[in-house]
Amino acid sequence: MGAEWVTRHLDYDGELTWLIESHGPPDDPTPPCRPTCRHCYATQLPPDARERLVINELSLYPSDLVNHPRLEEVLRRARELVASREPLPLKLITSGKGLTERRLKALLRHLDQLDFHLLSTDPAERASLTREPVPRAERVLELVRRAAREVDTVANVVLVPGHNLRSLPRILRDLDDWGLRKCVVIPVGLTRYHRGGLRPLTPDEERWAWRVCRRLDRELDLDVVPCDSLLPAERFRPRLDPVARRCARALEGLEMRVGLVTGEAFGPVIRELCERVNAELGDRALEPVIVRNRYFGGNIRCAGLLTGRDVIRALQGVDVDVAVVPRIAVELGSFIDGVTTWEVAARADCEVIVGPERVEELPEVLSRLASGWSGCTGPC
Repeated sequence: MGAEWVTRHLDYDGELTWLIESHGPPDDPTPPCRPTCRHCYATQLPPDARERLVINELSLYPSDLVNHPRLEEVLRRARELVASREPLPLKLITSGKGLTERRLKALLRHLDQLDFHLLSTDPAERASLTREPVPRAERVLELVRRAAREVDTVANVVLVPGHNLRSLPRILRDLDDWGLRKCVVIPVGLTRYHRGGLRPLTPDEERWAWRVCRRLDRELDLDVVPCDSLLPAERFRPRLDPVARRCARALEGLEMRVGLVTGEAFGPVIRELCERVNAELGDRALEPVIVRNRYFGGNIRCAGLLTGRDVIRALQGVDVDVAVVPRIAVELGSFIDGVTTWEVAARADCEVIVGPERVEELPEVLSRLASGWSGCTGPC
């Protein structure tokens, strides 16, 4: 399977960009990062990941495109690649660990947006997670400030208890002072294979982080965006009534039960949506199918990392005629363990269709289903 290296990227706030993947082009890949960050996903994969996951091998090691020895050439190729595509900003996500003044100038020449995986605005705090020397972390943060003066600059901050969690208010205020436009706040994800001595956020810590994000989003010019896995019920609940009404209208007269498949993080949202739709219809037309991620374990609860095997297991425990699976779970053409929607349909004994990118688009999918559309059972 060839790696797609400049992809359409949907951010948590709905912003669309072309993203240059950190592994770079398959014929000229970026060398692996050394040393890796303490919380890096690529260091906590299951032992059979290379054999089981349908992800190009380049994605199974940690990398950062700014470390590419031919960075300028790769950036130029990326710009040429998207020239005939949908007109969206071209961006790169980088930790900045290998950033230098020369490399920053190359980025500024070719990119519309820079997205920094910062972790903190304090050098010592950042270095505790990136494992870089503190003076080096200080230099990277200075280059981020310089970038913000010249190009659209955003950040993402992964919250790690014991390292940067309680510094979140100060980090966001610093980013606002530096002139960044947006910061996405993400709770650390840890599989059961993690060996870094870290822990996930507690429910109380998640609620505290959510309140900080909401308050400082109002106070600062910085757009503070909590990711979908940080208390999604709090974020989406105000939008559910109009979505539920539209879903109910779409399902009127449909004599079948539809299962909405999701991960544990978004589970409360989908459960509440189903309850509101069923109350509106006076019938049990929608069924939440909340899938526990047994393959990765830990606190990995997002829909994008669901395996087909886990989805089959969840569907075999419910009575539905049609299952709507999240588009993000099959964007590679199958689930990440290689299981196709055909296999899920056959083993779960129900039709399987691929849902939308956003919950607000679900009524349109249900309308097409009610009108006889057979959806996307099979490779998508």
